[in-house]
Amino acid sequence: MPDEGFRKWLGVEYEVMEDGHAVVGMNIKEEMRNLRGVVQGGVIASLIDVAMATAAAGGNYDTRLRPMATLELKVNYLAAATGDRLTGTADVVRAGSRSSAVRCDVHTDKGDIVATGLGTFMTRRVHKTDPDGMAPPKG
Repeated sequence: MPDEGFRKWLGVEYEVMEDGHAVVGMNIKEEMRNLRGVVQGGVIASLIDVAMATAAAGGNYDTRLRPMATLELKVNYLAAATGDRLTGTADVVRAGSRSSAVRCDVHTDKGDIVATGLGTFMTRRVHKTDPDGMAPPKG
């Protein structure tokens, strides 16, 4: 299942998808910037959320090992995000049977760190509104 809706608008690209680790990048569109030309904080928070959920789930919608839901998301903005591309690198700090703690750093295309995030994700049950054929959590 390809990304749809908001993830599609973000234009996220999954560079690495492993169980417990993910690298997700995105090219910055002009409408994602504020009047000063800096990427909006909500865009950065969304990239962090997608990267951390991908690491916690062990993949994206097509490849994930388990469906996840974000319970908590904290973002520290460290510098103005400029440039044409942002990349979020996320790693699971600890995974339990029902929840995972995950961290993520966001860098510009010049290698500058602009934000760091910490989140808690819950392994959830498959719901009737999920896409057809979604398997229950593994493990």
